[in-house]
Amino acid sequence: LYRGRKKAFKLMAEGILGIKDIPEGYPLTEVQEVQRRVAISGQPHISVTAIKEFLDQLNYPASFLDFETLATAIPLFNGTRPYEQVPFQFSLHIVRLPGGEPEHHKFLADGQTDPRREFLQRLRDALPDSGSIVAYNAKFELSRMRECCHLHQEFQPWLTGIESRMVDLLKPFRAFSYYALSQNGSSGMKAVLPALTGRSYDHLAIQEGGAASMEFLRVHFTDVPETEREQVRGHLEDYCRLDTEGMIWIVDALRRVAAQ
Repeated sequence: LYRGRKKAFKLMAEGILGIKDIPEGYPLTEVQEVQRRVAISGQPHISVTAIKEFLDQLNYPASFLDFETLATAIPLFNGTRPYEQVPFQFSLHIVRLPGGEPEHHKFLADGQTDPRREFLQRLRDALPDSGSIVAYNAKFELSRMRECCHLHQEFQPWLTGIESRMVDLLKPFRAFSYYALSQNGSSGMKAVLPALTGRSYDHLAIQEGGAASMEFLRVHFTDVPETEREQVRGHLEDYCRLDTEGMIWIVDALRRVAAQ
């Protein structure tokens, strides 16, 4: 139950053990009521108006962007704090027109030097000068870029110019504009992607961001064979690529849902 907290324990104490068993008229939030109806019907909740409003924000070329970061207790690079999120990888898919073939750009740090300047340089060079920049929980990507630009001030004017172009793909799912039973109350991409597209991360060697960070650290800061290092770097690229490719699939699926 989304943000159920005390309410969930109260329901359990009353012998109500499933969302579908919550009686009609029980005091729920709007989102929790959506969950109750979906649990009963088994059919997704779809707010076509809200989805169309979100899609109308997208301007093309649309750039789908995702970062991977590392955060260590002992800073690895000058100018970082303990546990500061340092981006070491990005994936960028650019779609010039709706339904067009995506162009893929990528960056994966060498693991030997502070990656932040090259990270910003490569990202600045790859991003188009116009159009939406779509991220899932865009606040995370924006925060990382601001931190990097605080260190490398020469990139600040560029960042200021693109901030207004950021679009957060999390928003329609956090608002439950689309919600399927299989999401289990989650608006995260790992729950939304299979619910909306039938695709998942299950076939990948690396399937989530924490594992990506740990594997990057393991193969670049411990003694492993070069063949293993290169294999893991390939796995990292596969994982980050799916994050941005998956966002395109989600947007395409939302367009189909809104057209029904």
